[in-house]
Amino acid sequence: MKKLLFITLSLIVAGCSTTHPDYEANKKLAQKWVETFETGNIELWEEVVSKDVIDISPMYGMGEINYEASKQIAEFYVNNYTDVKFNDPVWLPGIDTLTMKPDGSVRAYGVWTGTSKSTGRSFSLTSYHNFDFEDGKIVSTGEYFDATGMINAVGPAQRNVVVFTAKVSKKNIDKFQELMDSDDGLVVTRNADGCTHLEAFYNEENQTYFIFEYWDSYEQYETYLNWRFNEDPSGLVGKAVPLVTGGENGMKAHFNNSNYKFF
Repeated sequence: MKKLLFITLSLIVAGCSTTHPDYEANKKLAQKWVETFETGNIELWEEVVSKDVIDISPMYGMGEINYEASKQIAEFYVNNYTDVKFNDPVWLPGIDTLTMKPDGSVRAYGVWTGTSKSTGRSFSLTSYHNFDFEDGKIVSTGEYFDATGMINAVGPAQRNVVVFTAKVSKKNIDKFQELMDSDDGLVVTRNADGCTHLEAFYNEENQTYFIFEYWDSYEQYETYLNWRFNEDPSGLVGKAVPLVTGGENGMKAHFNNSNYKFF
């Protein structure tokens, strides 16, 4: 009985440890994918990625993306970062989750490092990647790391943050929010020259609507602010003022801030 059990366990271990015949060739394709970012050569990426690829993006909220979107992200990294390196990589064969046997897929752990071309600041982050293959191409992949934290880490040492507040009563907040969500509202602010992103929310306790805006420069914000109040053909401000407690006096823009810190 013990001998039979030993033979059975030996066969299981042997079966689990057998490498798929395509693993080494597929690993080289995955390594070429990595080399894309280390060398800044997007042609390597195009060479190994299938036009039918399904990519799990590390960008918050993106989820599964197609070839075109995946390539755009790859180009973003290639164009914006230098001295990129995938350090201490651990390459492992993937397994079929049903048979629990190697299926030719590839997994990798490592630490990405590099430097932002625009700010000169560096990043270091641990990541995990998976690659599946068909006909000598990567057909599905996933990148798992803190992409948002990476971008923040290499961002400018001084950000130009604007905090806009409007006193809005609870009875008026739905109409005010409708204006902010309209085609003439915050989407226009976000797309204004120099605005990199913004966040907005309402505090019921203080009955105050907050807009946190991030700009390349305060000069660009002032240009936008003058346009919004004096030239905007949609007349958004004129529509919003009656909904604000105190009218224009109930709206304030806090900018020309200093001593910025990111934690």
